[in-house]
Amino acid sequence: MRTNAAVVAVTLVLSGCTFGTPDETATTPAVKLAPELEAFAQDAQAHGAPAVVFHVRNRDQEELKAVGVNDLESNRKAVPSDKTWIIGAGTPMVAVSVMKLVEAGAVRLDDPISAHLPEFTGIFPAWDRVTVRDLLGSTSGLPDYFPPLIESRTLDELQTNGMTFEERLRIAAEVDLPPGPVSYFAWSATDWEVLGWLLERKHNRSLAEILAEDVFEPAGMSSTHLAAVGQPPEPMLHGYVLDGGARRDFTRVDAVAGSADSGVISSVEDLSKFVAALTTGRLLHEDTWKSMVEATPHPLGGIRPSNDICPGARHIIVSGGGGPYSVQSVSSEDGQQQVTVATVLPPQELNVTDPPLLVPEMADAIQQTAKSIC
Repeated sequence: MRTNAAVVAVTLVLSGCTFGTPDETATTPAVKLAPELEAFAQDAQAHGAPAVVFHVRNRDQEELKAVGVNDLESNRKAVPSDKTWIIGAGTPMVAVSVMKLVEAGAVRLDDPISAHLPEFTGIFPAWDRVTVRDLLGSTSGLPDYFPPLIESRTLDELQTNGMTFEERLRIAAEVDLPPGPVSYFAWSATDWEVLGWLLERKHNRSLAEILAEDVFEPAGMSSTHLAAVGQPPEPMLHGYVLDGGARRDFTRVDAVAGSADSGVISSVEDLSKFVAALTTGRLLHEDTWKSMVEATPHPLGGIRPSNDICPGARHIIVSGGGGPYSVQSVSSEDGQQQVTVATVLPPQELNVTDPPLLVPEMADAIQQTAKSIC
């Protein structure tokens, strides 16, 4: 690994919610918006993280920056437009498509999922009370398919064997849990696989096509797509795991290609665009958004609202991560102040028990940056 990683910084002057195309040869801006993220990026690099990319916007000022390399084999400089897996942070995008079905009257939040997807109760026969609302609000109680998937597959199998929604659900069904729904928040990747399957059933089209039409295109997310089986198209931020102590490129992961929970590949700027579009009414009706963010006992759609960042303002937090990737985006609800970061974590053995290195430090740097631009 090269110790003196390249730094590429971009400053854009924008108005409103307009996003420009970054000039990746620009120099560091005279007024930095994110000294906390600068410090985090340098510390992450010192601890073996291949790359950190961040996007900060405060109304008409914007900073977009990449630190490190996007490929440890070639030592190619990371640039702000490099794409990354946003594992888990794509679930609000899936939620948008589900809520559009609700707006159209094709689905009701309190419908049992089996009313629209009979195969569900064939796999989970005792879970017939689970509703669309339970899935969107993480109260279904369904077992998370991801831990048993990781534990039961070799790295080769995870990287080269694609899976269907049904196959992911059947892995989850092997976990013995009492039938839901439950009264508490219980995140499960399985919830989103059910919702992805529901979307394909109702539209009779692929989830990739649905998300492109409902989310990516209207939000202007030109660097975002649902991954297909095979090596993701470059330029990608390459992630690595340890395999018997040896470093292994883990950028291709066919097991989550097409996954509604983990299958979206995006960029930090596109993730910022999505959150701004979601909260400012460009993807859903205002009353639909309000029903999601103010739902009780938990918000719907894989989002986390916060009133603790800026006085008198609500922020929306979207986060995701798995394997060598971690991302988080914090945005004011008016879309005017945003902080989005993607970190390629230092290589470590792939498991679901050890907390990833640097993630708490990254989250703290994001929070401090968001507070500094109130």
